[in-house]
Amino acid sequence: MILKDSEKELISKEIENLEKLSSAQLVAVIAKRSSNYKYASLMICVFLVFLASFVLFFVKEVSTLELLQYQLLIFVGVNLLFEKFDNLILKILPRNYKQRKASLYAKEQFSNLGLSRTKSKQAIMFFVSFDERYVKVITDNKISQEIPNEFWQQLVFEFAEDVKREDFLNGYLKAIRTSKAILIKHFPIQKDSENELSNEVIELS
Repeated sequence: MILKDSEKELISKEIENLEKLSSAQLVAVIAKRSSNYKYASLMICVFLVFLASFVLFFVKEVSTLELLQYQLLIFVGVNLLFEKFDNLILKILPRNYKQRKASLYAKEQFSNLGLSRTKSKQAIMFFVSFDERYVKVITDNKISQEIPNEFWQQLVFEFAEDVKREDFLNGYLKAIRTSKAILIKHFPIQKDSENELSNEVIELS
């Protein structure tokens, strides 16, 4: 569990308070990791096998059978290393690659959790991926038409600073409060406003 139940309650309450004054529907989503990185792990293993084979070719005379044995040993050994030390792959992979994977996962969740299918088209998702230390805000059509992307970019920048310090609670609360005034201004609560999405924090394993 990334957030304590008491922390989730505070975030949910902040969302509830916002939605009493705005027709926008905000959902907080936090994921442990955005990918298992199996493909990336496999590619690293293959690269190391070829690298080792290249080195062996020049420094040691080996038979084809011996070379195959070395290759198998390296491939299996590196795979076992990645499995035993789960976070090792994250330290090796480039930051841009991890962010792309997290961004794709966030977009998938926006659809999977029904945020793209609300009647009002006023859904917003605050997404955090724990292992990648990644933050993304995704807005539905009406929100993106009224509120400039620059506002969300600044919010994400500040939110990400809290996430880097593993201060997820403070990050969420500040982000919700920061967006409160502009959401109330552009999307004030209406008599027929319907809360189609849960205010509970969604924590993905």
